[in-house]
Amino acid sequence: MKKLITALFVIMFLCIPNAQAEEVEGSGEFPIAEIETLTGDALEGYNYIEYDEPVKIDRNGSQEVLLGYYDSVNQAPSSNGSITPQRAYYEYDRWYVYDQGIVKHWSYLSNPYFIRSVARGMTYEKTTEVSATISATYSSGIPSASKPSVNKSFGLTSSGSKKVTVKVTLSGPGKGYSSRDFYYKKGRHTHKVKIIREHRSNWDGVLWKKTYYGEVGKPAIKYYSVDRK
Repeated sequence: MKKLITALFVIMFLCIPNAQAEEVEGSGEFPIAEIETLTGDALEGYNYIEYDEPVKIDRNGSQEVLLGYYDSVNQAPSSNGSITPQRAYYEYDRWYVYDQGIVKHWSYLSNPYFIRSVARGMTYEKTTEVSATISATYSSGIPSASKPSVNKSFGLTSSGSKKVTVKVTLSGPGKGYSSRDFYYKKGRHTHKVKIIREHRSNWDGVLWKKTYYGEVGKPAIKYYSVDRK
């Protein structure tokens, strides 16, 4: 009987380390690169990580804001068209977009569009909404491969346009005028942009970098009023 009890204790003692080893083997931290591919918005095979919104201040030459970056792949396809496991070696580009400020306000303005007219003494709604789809512009310094990152950073569609909506406060004309007409124009503010291309691999991280500078015309709407006698 004593020999049987002793044998049972030995078996239990030998089993405990194995159970602990299995628990430790199943734990561990994910590499940062793998965590990032699980966040952000997927678009056309890219993965975008947002940091900030485009600035509304003029460029001063010393400040810049990181808007976000795109990874050019989430997973690399193999030669037979299937998805390569994450641990297989592949290379890709990461495009960082920095906004360095506005270099020109209202760099483009369209012909005016009529909103409405308010006659003196008439009853009217205090505000109205105006919407327009406006295309952005890019200088020659913006690499075509960085466009998905630039577009997402400035809230543009994949084709480079944006639907802009503004609220216009209405008011009647002053003394001596019979009506007040409200108009809007499609426009753009030109931003100075810095783009950093990091060529990376999933094993080694950054392999090399290259910096580009250019300008982006960000869509906007300008509205105003004209008093008439």
